Amino acid sequence: MMTDQNAEINPNAIRQVKVLALLGAVLLVGSNSFVLSPILSEVAGGLSTQPYHVAWAISAFGAATALSALTLAGMIDRMSVGRVLGGAALLLAVAQVSSALSQHWMWLCLSQALAGVAVGVLLPGSYATVTATAPKGREAARLGVVLTGWALSLVVAVPAAAFITEHLGWRMVYFLMAGLSVLVAGILVMLLSDVRGGMSKRTSPLRAFRLPGVWQLLAVMLVYMTAFYGCFAFFGVGVRTAFDLSAQGSGMFVMAYGVGFGVMGFVLGVISPKITRGYLCLVLLAIATSYATWGLTLQSQTSAMAGTAIWGMLNQLGLNAMVVSLNRQASDARGAVMGLNSAVTYSAVFAGPMIMGPIYAGFGFAAVAGFGAVLVMCGVIVSWRRA
Repeated sequence: MMTDQNAEINPNAIRQVKVLALLGAVLLVGSNSFVLSPILSEVAGGLSTQPYHVAWAISAFGAATALSALTLAGMIDRMSVGRVLGGAALLLAVAQVSSALSQHWMWLCLSQALAGVAVGVLLPGSYATVTATAPKGREAARLGVVLTGWALSLVVAVPAAAFITEHLGWRMVYFLMAGLSVLVAGILVMLLSDVRGGMSKRTSPLRAFRLPGVWQLLAVMLVYMTAFYGCFAFFGVGVRTAFDLSAQGSGMFVMAYGVGFGVMGFVLGVISPKITRGYLCLVLLAIATSYATWGLTLQSQTSAMAGTAIWGMLNQLGLNAMVVSLNRQASDARGAVMGLNSAVTYSAVFAGPMIMGPIYAGFGFAAVAGFGAVLVMCGVIVSWRRA
């Protein structure tokens, strides 16, 4: 079990600062995950190649993240958390500098693959650490604050990347992110050096998978994330088609999602709900309903904007409940189980758009969201039936 050796000294203040450090780690992950998509054309122009070549860097990042999470995330269970997470953030900085210096699209792909190796440790390690060191009953509250890093990356990092690219060039985006990664790396090492995993031996992914209740929750996570990434991939073009919007106009909807996600994170930090099987099923049912009603939601821009914010709020609740539930089943193998979780999540990055693509081409975004509702309902059934 992870231990916090300085918890006796003003424990609340220490924990809160550590939570903010872990929020910074998730912000790094989200920023690196999202910034390339809106500046794809400018990067392709700078490297004298086609946009689809640059898009392969996103795939390389996702594949490397999944592989790294499976094989390396278990380090968090056996070593100093500060050194592991700080080292991962520093490796991410190296990858971002390399991305900024890229002269060919293959160089960029390799750089983003290296970033994926770092994220495969940094993301599951952050999730495992915040739940392991939270006071009993406050896991959801602490995690809600840390997950807000995803919202900040959508609301702040993505628009900032577009602005910086327009005025200073796309390479500066990666240089600035590298600087932020170095800063966060130092903070993680300083603040979390006293937090250690309690396992002396490595927990294999197979053993972690076989822990009671883990494989069922991972199955729920797979369908949940496949629905999300499949719908989110076509969300922008869906609202643009529905309301004849510009790219900037669709960006406002993405921002509404991020605001909803972030606001609910802070709400969770206050109310700290008790995560039970019934609670998880209720949240998943609400998310399925949100997907199923997009055909009505797209009737006006006002209802679509409200529906987008609600979607963000519900996904904060869903992701929070899933990660807390997985950590409770993980016992002393939190790093390994969170590694499996990240591997499943980044597998869904591939599966979602691939499955939803033909549905969107034939029937439009409302049908994509409808299929997403079916997937999430499968998750409700599996979650309810698990012991």
